[in-house]
Amino acid sequence: MKKTVAALFVCALTGCATTTGLAPTETKSGFSGARVVSISPHGNACTTMQCTAVGAQWDSSRPDAALLTIDSYGTEYAGITGAKLAINGREVDLKPNSGLSRLSNIGTMRVSSHDFTVQLSLVREVAAAQRAWLRVYTTKGYVEHAIIDGVTDSKAYHALKRFLSQVDGGKS
Repeated sequence: MKKTVAALFVCALTGCATTTGLAPTETKSGFSGARVVSISPHGNACTTMQCTAVGAQWDSSRPDAALLTIDSYGTEYAGITGAKLAINGREVDLKPNSGLSRLSNIGTMRVSSHDFTVQLSLVREVAAAQRAWLRVYTTKGYVEHAIIDGVTDSKAYHALKRFLSQVDGGKS
């Protein structure tokens, strides 16, 4: 298992096919009956052992909103205190949802995760951008990586496109 995780991480850092990744899932909320589409965080265009990732969730009971899950992972934990997107030159501050960062492990990697509620239109803007960067502020400084920057794309970029396709293609 550790070898598989290490190989996947090396693959993410060295530019393995960025169009591959997990498919979005679609469920029906037992609580409200709403349609829920989710995609797990996928890595941005990282070049170091410290990396960022983006995932998303959408709920048909709030059709104009989405939940972005931002991950920061590396060799040590760092609580996420905020995030910012730069989309085609426009900067957007993301406000973290209340609560502390969630901490977990993927093999030897330390993962910090936090959720941010945004407008679904912002996710669409990232997916259509020529240049979109994510900066994640942590308790140890900040780290930033491209989601898309010209010909440099990422697994996160293609995951967000798959996510939006599922949101748009499903039934309400």
